[in-house]
This record gives sequence, structure tokens and C-alpha cells, in this order.
Amino acid sequence: MKKIISALAVLLLGISLFAAPKSKEAQQVMDFLKSVYGKQTVSGQMDLTWNDSVDMAKRIYKDTGTYPVLMGYDFLNYTARQGDGLNQTQEAIKWWKGEYDYDRSYSGFKGGLVTFTWHWRAGREKEFYSNRTKFRIPYADGKLNEEAAEFSQLKRNLDSIAKQLQILKDEGVPVLWRPLHEASGKWFWWGASGPEAYKALYRYMYTYYTEEKGLDNLIWVWNGQGKEWYPGDEYVDITGEDIYANDHESQKKKFLECKASSKGKKMVALTECGRIPDPVKAYEDDATWLYFMVWNDKTADGNFTAEDFWSSEKVNALDFRKEVYASDKILTLDEVKPGDYK
Repeated sequence: MKKIISALAVLLLGISLFAAPKSKEAQQVMDFLKSVYGKQTVSGQMDLTWNDSVDMAKRIYKDTGTYPVLMGYDFLNYTARQGDGLNQTQEAIKWWKGEYDYDRSYSGFKGGLVTFTWHWRAGREKEFYSNRTKFRIPYADGKLNEEAAEFSQLKRNLDSIAKQLQILKDEGVPVLWRPLHEASGKWFWWGASGPEAYKALYRYMYTYYTEEKGLDNLIWVWNGQGKEWYPGDEYVDITGEDIYANDHESQKKKFLECKASSKGKKMVALTECGRIPDPVKAYEDDATWLYFMVWNDKTADGNFTAEDFWSSEKVNALDFRKEVYASDKILTLDEVKPGDYK
């Protein structure tokens, strides 16, 4: 009876019985995001993980005269320990703390938000594409097989990334954490075994990181792309959709599909995109994305192709980039005020 009364009291207070408690910094970011959701879309840009010589934030400032609020980073090469991109943790700390090398002419707010994804290299091949590695989620009889050799590797990798997330926690950095993304496409090994195996791994990671590792600085962004892949409200703070469209339409259909995954209980973000939805069309259609995250450029020079998602005229033309960042529906870093989220 006491447990029932306690649960009822929690519900009356509007507190989730299941969501892991957040650090002060993470809760402040969540409160901020809830305050802007449906009113403005937070601007975001993905860093170029595998080429440290390319600074995407500088490219945005050069084109628009301001910076995105949200920068995206990736643990892509951390478990494989190869190539560039092994300074992502430190770059994220600088971005959050306002210690980034801003242009001298910039006088706006400093210290933006941080999101991380993880292109998880696994197996002997140290690959994440399912057609390049035989590695799969060890799943049998409706649960993870924790006796399998594959599970031991998963655990080692999880521990390795947990150390990086702990560094971020120790520095007071809240992280919009987007693991195991685009699972329904099955082009990554974590989606290749189907939704039940995927959900088991997602839930295990959530429980392991929040309960055993105490990583309360994480805001969990689910990006499985399909309601049958949704792990449950108690494991998700924000839902997200990745869209590489051929136009600048609002992408309302995908917005509604993503929203339906949680039955409207969670905010919906455009967690990756090539072309940015036109802000005017998006708000006319009530496709009020929480944030957009433009994928990175791939080249260091000015010979941009359609795979340079920010800088290419074929994807987001310069005039359009400027219009987006000048829109009153798009929140940019210079418009953030002290106390908004820290």
C-alpha cells in the first residue's frame, strides 16, 4: 500500500517513475529545450569527426555571422583508436564552456549545447556497417546472451565510451546522447538483428550507464526510426529522425511518424539532415522540430560537392543558409541569454 501511495504522489507531482534522475546541468538543458519546443528550432551542426582540420562552426560563422547553438560530435574512432577524431571529448568541453576559438568579431553568447552519437566500430573488422562486419547483437531466447564472446566485447566498448562520458560529466557537460541510431535501416550492425535485439541492447546500455555508471549528465535521444524499434518511454527523453531529403519542405510526415513513436509524449528533433527544412514552411505545417543537425562537410577545400552538406550550393545554397540563421523561428547562439540553460 505504501508503494502505491508513493507512486501516486510521484505521478501527481508530474515526475516520471522511470526516467533516470538528471544532473543539475542536464535538467537545466531539458527545461530549456521544453521552453523553446514548438516556438523555435535550435540550430545545430555536426562536426567533421574524421578530419580535425575542418572546423564546421567556423564555416557557419563565415556564412551567417553567428554560430549554431548545438554542436554534434561522434565517438566514431574511439574504440578503434584510429585516424583523426580522438579529440571530440575535449572539443565538446570547450564548446559547452565557451572556450571555443570564436571569431574576434563575434560578441554574442558563448558556450553552446553538445550532442554525441557513436558510429560503433565492433567485431574483428572494427566496422559499423552491417555488410562490412559479421558482428551482431548476441541475442537469444528473448534476451541478451551475456555469456557470449560478443557480449564481452560490447561491455568493453561500453566501458571505454563510459570513460569519455564520465570526463564530460566531471567537467559539468550535459550531453544529448544519441546511441544506436538509424537502427531500422539495418545498415548498421546494431539494427541487423531486428527490433527486439536492438531494444534489448538499447535498454541494457541505458540501465548500465545510468544505474551502474551513474552518468546522470545524459539526455537520451532515441533515433531508431520506426515505432516497433521504440524501447519505451522510460528509456527516452527525446525522439529523433534522420532525413536526407531532396527539398526544403517541412518533412511533416516524418515529424508525425516520429512523434507517434512515443504517442506524443516526447519532443521530436531532426537529429540529422542534409537540406534544412524551410523554417516558414515547417511552422506553417506544425512540423516544429526541436532542433536540426546538419551533417558535416567532407572536404577541407572549397571544391564542394553534394556530400558537403553545409557548404555545397547543391544542398543548402548560401542565400538559404543565411535566411535560415536569420529566421526568428531558428535559435542561434547569439540569441541565447545567460541563464537560459546554464
